[in-house]
Amino acid sequence: MGSEVRTIPPLLGCLYCHAEGSTTLSPGRRFLGFGGDYPVLTCSHCDSVALLDYDPENAPNWRIRYRRVNRAPRYYYVSDYLGRAGWLSAQKALAASTNGYVQRTRVQQTQAGDLSWLQPASLRPPPPLMGIDEVVFLTLRAVTFQEAAPPGLLVRADQGTVLDSGKFYVTDQKLHLLGQRRDWSHRLNEIQKVGYDEKAWTIVLSTPGQPYQYRGLNVFDQFDAQLVIAIVEALWSAPQVTGDGS
Repeated sequence: MGSEVRTIPPLLGCLYCHAEGSTTLSPGRRFLGFGGDYPVLTCSHCDSVALLDYDPENAPNWRIRYRRVNRAPRYYYVSDYLGRAGWLSAQKALAASTNGYVQRTRVQQTQAGDLSWLQPASLRPPPPLMGIDEVVFLTLRAVTFQEAAPPGLLVRADQGTVLDSGKFYVTDQKLHLLGQRRDWSHRLNEIQKVGYDEKAWTIVLSTPGQPYQYRGLNVFDQFDAQLVIAIVEALWSAPQVTGDGS
């Protein structure tokens, strides 16, 4: 390999875990369903394995396809945007890697209780049902309000009856949904549990009788499900503001 190939980004550091000097390139092997003899890129830090397609005479225009990835929670974002994406051009792979590093940093900050990077704001005038003293930390589109599974009944989060959908706000005090049918609000202390997977996030409420939940899908130009839940958990665990402002 020429020196220009040795310095392409996947060989300087792992695009997946961002460890430096952890990748090695092995001779190409033919893989069923992939075609061609692509060099195999392996990371000794996260154990990811990828196929690297490059032309030594046109090294900047390389492509990469991950065959095996680490699905630990800290790699949630890159697991989706690198691990499941198939062949990616150099530009798209670098963008996904950079976004993954930023996302992991934000999750770590949030879990440590630091939400300053969000630049929260008070809306003037506030939307319906939102108090003038509430500070907005998240604004998300296409969130649904659903019936949740009663305790002890095994029903997937995506199987709940959808009651409404609309724009969702997370503030320092409440959850608000400006729905198509009506507006919904719940205090943070009404949250029973939260969760996320590769497709969506879910917030289950401890409402009497029939339990309900808010649910939002992963959308490319919004915060991913892991980061949404990290923010909600940070606010949920913070001291709550009561109706008298204390």
